[in-house]
Amino acid sequence: MTKSELAAQLRQRQLDQGLVPQWMLDILNDNAIIDSYVTCAECGAKQAGGEELERIIAESHCAEDFFDRRNAAGRARAFVHWP
Repeated sequence: MTKSELAAQLRQRQLDQGLVPQWMLDILNDNAIIDSYVTCAECGAKQAGGEELERIIAESHCAEDFFDRRNAAGRARAFVHWP
């Protein structure tokens, strides 16, 4: 899928769940909405970024598939950085 396709699905998900008003979603560009789904709100750590994130997006078939791939990347990062 493309970045714009994923961003559209993520925006629609936010609307469907009543999490934010339309105007808030309208001011976020595609990168910002996607970044909000890969960045920890507490510590700012990324589950995926750069080329890895681009690959995850390209290989995803829908937002749910993106979440699965993002979560797997996050688990792999946590394992690699384990003390």
